[in-house]
Amino acid sequence: MAQQAHAQQAGPVDATPNDQQIQDIVVTGSRIVRDGYTAPTPVTVAPTADLAKATPTNIADGLNKLPQFSLSSGPARSTHNFASSAANGNLLNLRGVGPERTLIMFDSVRMPPTTFRGVVDVNIIPNLLVERVDIVTAGASAAYGSDAVSGVVNFVLNKKFTGISGVAQGGVDQRGDNGNEKFGLAYGSDFAGGRGHILLSGEYYNSRGMLRSDRKQSLGNYLYAGQNRAALLAGNPAGSAANPLVLYSNTTINNSTSGGLINGPANFSFNNFRFLPNGQATPFNAGTLIGTAGYSVGGDGYVITPQSTAVAPLTTYQTFGRLSYDVADDVNVYVQGVFTRSDIKYSSLANAFAPPNSATIFSGNPYLPANVQAAMTAQNIPSISVAVNLTEMGPLPAEERTDFYMGQAGVEGKLGNFDWTLGYVHSKSIFTLAQQTFDLKKAYAALDAVRNPANGQITCRVLLDPAVASQYQGCQPLNIIGSAGPNATRAGYDYANGASRYRAETTQDQLQGSIQGSLFDLPAGPVDIAIGAEWRRQKLHLTSNSDPATLAGATAAQTAALRSAYFAGLRGVGSTALYYNLTNTGIANGRVTVKEAFAEINVPVLKDIPFIQALDVSAAGRVTDYSTSGRVETWKVGGTWKPVDDLLFRITRSRDIRAPALYDLFAGDSSAIGTLNDPVSGVTSNVPQITGGNPNLTPEKADTFTFGGVLTPGFLRGFSISVDYYKLKINDAIGTLSLGQIVNNCRLDANAPECALVTRPSPTAFPTSVRISPANIAILQTKGIDVDASYRTALGNGNLSLRAYVNYLDSFKTQQSATAVVLENAGRGSNANQPIARPKWRGTFNVNYENAGWGVFVSEQYIGKFKLGFPAATGQNQVFADPDVNAVWYTDLTISKKIEAYGGYIELFGTVNNLFDKKPPLIPGTIPGLNLPTIISVYDQVGRAFTAGARFKF
Repeated sequence: MAQQAHAQQAGPVDATPNDQQIQDIVVTGSRIVRDGYTAPTPVTVAPTADLAKATPTNIADGLNKLPQFSLSSGPARSTHNFASSAANGNLLNLRGVGPERTLIMFDSVRMPPTTFRGVVDVNIIPNLLVERVDIVTAGASAAYGSDAVSGVVNFVLNKKFTGISGVAQGGVDQRGDNGNEKFGLAYGSDFAGGRGHILLSGEYYNSRGMLRSDRKQSLGNYLYAGQNRAALLAGNPAGSAANPLVLYSNTTINNSTSGGLINGPANFSFNNFRFLPNGQATPFNAGTLIGTAGYSVGGDGYVITPQSTAVAPLTTYQTFGRLSYDVADDVNVYVQGVFTRSDIKYSSLANAFAPPNSATIFSGNPYLPANVQAAMTAQNIPSISVAVNLTEMGPLPAEERTDFYMGQAGVEGKLGNFDWTLGYVHSKSIFTLAQQTFDLKKAYAALDAVRNPANGQITCRVLLDPAVASQYQGCQPLNIIGSAGPNATRAGYDYANGASRYRAETTQDQLQGSIQGSLFDLPAGPVDIAIGAEWRRQKLHLTSNSDPATLAGATAAQTAALRSAYFAGLRGVGSTALYYNLTNTGIANGRVTVKEAFAEINVPVLKDIPFIQALDVSAAGRVTDYSTSGRVETWKVGGTWKPVDDLLFRITRSRDIRAPALYDLFAGDSSAIGTLNDPVSGVTSNVPQITGGNPNLTPEKADTFTFGGVLTPGFLRGFSISVDYYKLKINDAIGTLSLGQIVNNCRLDANAPECALVTRPSPTAFPTSVRISPANIAILQTKGIDVDASYRTALGNGNLSLRAYVNYLDSFKTQQSATAVVLENAGRGSNANQPIARPKWRGTFNVNYENAGWGVFVSEQYIGKFKLGFPAATGQNQVFADPDVNAVWYTDLTISKKIEAYGGYIELFGTVNNLFDKKPPLIPGTIPGLNLPTIISVYDQVGRAFTAGARFKF
């Protein structure tokens, strides 16, 4: 039935003509409801049954194969190097403009954020009782409120479900990874003579994920780097025309080693020596230097461990209940509730002391080899700097948990020609993270090992200082010299490790009421309106055991005093050291209250005259008042023209907004580690990046234009096609310049405001920190064409259904600020800091044949070709010697058998995803081993995978 509505509302789906069904279905796109009406806003309807055939894991994974979604995050689509992003859940991204600009709704109710960054992890939505997903692929802020810039994804509940249904399935990929299982049970029933209805569901899903090392492609240490070393030395950076990027394997990073590299002081005779596994020093072999500074082929440099996570293990628990009752013939009251838990676990990068925060080893450290100690004594060297990556100790575990609660109560009814509703929603999401990494206070204490003069035993130096010894009880010495050292001093390694933790609690209260219906009739039909008001309050409370602000005072002297007290008695503490080595998260506290009023109208202008079977115009407006930034208006105007029965044209123009997330506004300062290829010092290394909120942010403003048509030819029953052009421009976009952008902008203009964000010990030294914060500075514009076509017909004794979704991305332009260069990103891709690609063509093609209970479903996913290298704001675009990435096809196959039994059915099914085991294109990054050597947000990294199970309904 949803498919039938889509044929009228938004374009084609698998359908057989049935006018009664068309009239019984209402799909998302407007607050106004009319039987069989056609709206100007394009809407794609995705039945969950079809999504499950293509991708049986969960609804979100199925949606992400549709071309309307681009660069969504997920357990298999996220990098897991660091644990500060909160972007490892299923975050849907319409049009590729960011999940924060996609409004997520559950049965037309706005979902609250589930992460502190203001986005919704749709893993929290119960799957079993969702009958379809409506995807509004255009701005809808006037109808549904803030954040609907790129559109709306509405998970539509089957409120009238009766009976018992369920699923039991299991899966694994061809190489024995990514084992998963899913179990669910749903129940629905009428009671009190049909006046009441109850719905219950419970679901469990578990996937065990995989490591990077589980795929050979991740073990080659591939890298895109400069081709010409001589050109680099002559001043031509990697990626320039004289020094294009080429593919290398067996690459290393030569500013550190797994056993430790002595990188200072410069006058020390053992400088640039490395430590062997047994702790002895030997000259460092940099390998074959290449056309990118800091990297080599072969040699003694280090390789980022491939034992980190490629696909994060995910476990979800979903429960849902709803009770409704007709207290009168035209009045229904209801209550419903949701509780879900989503657990994601992954392994991030290994512990390290890397430049510029190398470890300081003092003279007298008993782990120093005798010849190195003798040289230090002879040359009066008090300490040496050692860069070490403790890859032999393995990656660091991180755990994320999201607990989500939502309670809803309301009353709805009918009064004459009008339907009305009033409802209240209270929801809470609790996001917690724990990241294992060095507790720097303990790590510095453990590193500074000496011999106890009383007994000759190796101990922590601070334990011999009565003034501070009590602060370091339990300290065990840690040896980082030689790859065998950390294991030999495992007690010291364990003492030095801790858990950086934060907890973000977001609560939201919503009160909303609306009324819609027909005001009066015109010759062409009824004039319909919808009016309503909403109030909501959202609060964020984020606590952390690693808030960097608690080590920073109002003045430099106060900061020095705070740091001195915290690191009391320690030597060798880095100037930018915080609580933990990798993840330091600032606290955040804030709230916003939003008051809104909206109205919509649809006016039939003409009907049943030559070349105008129907002509309607519509308009919507919304006034929104934010307690943080004041009043803003959104609107939409549109129309539909049906010149003949078989053809519909539609057009819309809208103004939409996206309000800043509470974390954007109120976040305290946080520190995380970023990797910077510094064009000033020529050094490539990790650098602390400080992020914080900006309370002066205002809502983004977006303008959307769509124009298209729907063809349903009467001479070809069962066929329909929609073609829609869209153009979206976002002004005053909330943007955050990347680490590299900030540094590059300052390099190009010494007076640029970005220079205040970069801290360097000297003008040509590698930065000790870079500050990053959001601002209303960016501009984004995208345009393209969506095609949605379907055909259904009888074939033999069965039914054949065909459906195609296609997206052509004509343009995707970004601008860092109003005065910056406009960058065209369509048809480009890169695996640098973030793995992203925007091919111009994408499509999904489904074929479904059913006969005598048997079903065969084949889905083809097409990812078009593109060129490597996004344009740069500097105008110095990256040049690849071979930039072309060819198109890729993926095939999914499901075979099922439906057996009638006990008044219902049992459906046995088997699914093979990536049937032909298509390998992802080899696209490494420009930092060895930082990311998987492909673009994980676009391509399948798992390979052929199998799922088998049973669905039932009685």
